Amino acid sequence: MKISFEVNGVNYAFQTNQFFDISLGIKKQNNVNCYHLEDPTFAYFENEYFVGSLKKGGSVNCEKMSFYAHASGTHTECALHVLPADFTMLNVQVPVVQLAKIITIQPKKVGDDIVIDEAVLSEIKNEEQATALVVRTLPNQDDKLSFQYAGTNPPFFTVDGIRKIKDLGFKHLLTDLPSIDKEQDDGLLAAHKQWFLTNGSPDIERTITEFIYVEKNIPDGMFGLAIRLPKIETDAVPSSVLIYPCQ
Repeated sequence: MKISFEVNGVNYAFQTNQFFDISLGIKKQNNVNCYHLEDPTFAYFENEYFVGSLKKGGSVNCEKMSFYAHASGTHTECALHVLPADFTMLNVQVPVVQLAKIITIQPKKVGDDIVIDEAVLSEIKNEEQATALVVRTLPNQDDKLSFQYAGTNPPFFTVDGIRKIKDLGFKHLLTDLPSIDKEQDDGLLAAHKQWFLTNGSPDIERTITEFIYVEKNIPDGMFGLAIRLPKIETDAVPSSVLIYPCQ
């Protein structure tokens, strides 16, 4: 099926059966991880009357999953993650399909840190008026699929870098990093707050999606974007992210 839409007077089209999945699922082992949080756990229900495991002779599988959305795979978060918002991911609505720009950047070394600041993003524009920005960082190796980030001080966005992205009109930021903020920042979360605050209040129309993975064969440019979210009353949920090459 072909879908076409218009943004800023320009027509874009894509085929629904031609897409890339840039999200990382939550597996029973070999997940990405950060912040020294526990890995996901899986357990089948069992009591004296019923066992929820086909392998143990039960009639169905009934499995309990426990995980931290922020640490175990691709996840999308709202302002409630860092601010006392009066809404949760249960209330957040993202477009079924929106226009996204994919960029590839090389973060720069500043002292002991590796940062994405306004200078790194100086060439980025948004003449297309895309609502989502997908940021692929270099180096872009397959170890991003299962890397253990805790204690490594991974790259992060500075406040002025986030301000630039925001000023360009983007409302949904997607990154292959575990967080847009520094791993140890004394609880400031300044980049998150810069992104989520609009006129001093938490903005329900803004999201951040972390732990994506954009493979090397996917070019920079314009794509249709679908962020699929479960309806869970919390600050961040596992998400599935599909991008559709625009024709």
